[in-house]
Amino acid sequence: MTEGKIIKHYREKQQLTQRELGQGICSVTHLSKIERGITEYSPEIIDLLCERLQINMATEVERFHKTQRKLNEWHGAMVMQRTEEAETLKAQIEQEPLKDLPDYKIPYPLLLIRSHLYNNDLKPAARLIRDIQKDEYASLYVRNYFKHLQGIYYFLSGQFLDCIGVLTEIDESEYTEQEYYYHLALAYHSIHSSIIAYYYAEKALQYFRKTLNLVRIIDTETLMLIQLSVNEPHHFAVAKQSYENLIKACELCGSMDRKYKLLHNLAYEHLRRGLYGEAADLFEQVMELLSGPDHSFYLTVLDCYITSCMGAKRLPVSELLALTYQGLTLARDRKDSRAINFNLLILSLKEDWGPYYRYIEEEALPYFRSNGDTYTIERYERKLLSYYLKSGERDKALELSLTMISGMSSGLEDY
Repeated sequence: MTEGKIIKHYREKQQLTQRELGQGICSVTHLSKIERGITEYSPEIIDLLCERLQINMATEVERFHKTQRKLNEWHGAMVMQRTEEAETLKAQIEQEPLKDLPDYKIPYPLLLIRSHLYNNDLKPAARLIRDIQKDEYASLYVRNYFKHLQGIYYFLSGQFLDCIGVLTEIDESEYTEQEYYYHLALAYHSIHSSIIAYYYAEKALQYFRKTLNLVRIIDTETLMLIQLSVNEPHHFAVAKQSYENLIKACELCGSMDRKYKLLHNLAYEHLRRGLYGEAADLFEQVMELLSGPDHSFYLTVLDCYITSCMGAKRLPVSELLALTYQGLTLARDRKDSRAINFNLLILSLKEDWGPYYRYIEEEALPYFRSNGDTYTIERYERKLLSYYLKSGERDKALELSLTMISGMSSGLEDY
């Protein structure tokens, strides 16, 4: 019963024992049962306990329900990706004296983990996850929600198999937050299981449509489009139209961060097909949307923009080299692995082909393989194979050919 939980909360907050609170009012045994909600009690006893605690029970019961509503709204704002609303609600809930009660649909500590994950603050999220693992929540719903949070944490920290493992343990019959299908889809996409990623994305899309979650519909349709692009079962004109529709949807809901990512994906699809001029135009639009070199996405776009301009012969070599050195300096300052890409671009622009192919062999391809970037791996494997054949390095050409065939075979395991 709510009254008993409220009495226990304020008793512990005031550091009173059950004996001290109940003295002259009721026995320790009776107070213990009141707090656990397993006995009937008279209003007079509750009034006396509240008087000693200096609280008004009617006010506190209303506060309890108000806090529940705010917790639900906070959770909803995070799922709907309404950042300002989520931060406002978080600040309001932090002022609520009953927020730490464990009896809400989703307890405050779990929503605090979700908030840290939402803001990509992994260290405080990890600490809370470790602390909560020591406790056992009675509600199956809450236990499944905790698994969902663990899955998000594993995904954000790059532990994709652990993410899949914990999310597939969730009991679908007891857990209604089907948003977790989206996180499963992301994890499968990250290990290059395109078919399974598409399957879970489709399930997530149904949920987001049912809950009218527009921004997550955009996210999910984007993810599904990427899976289709990986396997090439559709015509490029259809993909292009789908991207343009999603970009318009981003403009309608004011989601500029999603817009630049979609523009980047569309530009990348043009780049993959050798449509360098169109790709360069689109990458240039993305760079205009970013806040400058300090943006976390800037290096990725700059790399692709320079590559597209090279293919389209859009800018003089001197200008492209200046942009490439800028990218290399930024990457080194940030200890960003994309320094590899900029080193390749510099060697290519200088037409320094011997060092260029040695760098592909010794530095670039080992990194791209460890990172699992299929398109980039194939692109540089083909370049290196052509070089081996032209330079008469037959043993290396044979070894690389076998590696490429092995990679193609493992890719077919998805089907």
